[in-house]
Amino acid sequence: MSERWGLIVEETDGLGDRKSMSANVLENFTGPREEAMARLEARARAYRPQHPAKSSHTALYRTGEGFLLISKGSMRSYGCRFSLVELLYDSREAEEAEKSARRAERERRAAEKAGARAAKRAERKARRLP
Repeated sequence: MSERWGLIVEETDGLGDRKSMSANVLENFTGPREEAMARLEARARAYRPQHPAKSSHTALYRTGEGFLLISKGSMRSYGCRFSLVELLYDSREAEEAEKSARRAERERRAAEKAGARAAKRAERKARRLP
């Protein structure tokens, strides 16, 4: 069974006093950890952060779980952290599985009812025959 990974970027969002850190899923990846890490590195190398608007220097570092991109702006440096995380639960998938189970149950009941109706018709037909 393949492992499922989230390729995540965390970076400074907003300007001035309204700055905060935001985390976004770059993509979900299914496969071995090594392939997911290689994919994350490719995404980190190609990534263009929101801040600074113009970078005078950029450096990409490898960490234990991903990468750290440091971009030097005119006033300060900004960081983007790229993490490889294992996907353990996804509410959309759980919702879909629930819907699918309910749909299968409705179909099973409908087939059961159709079978019962067909059996009754056959029984009535059999009674009419001499």
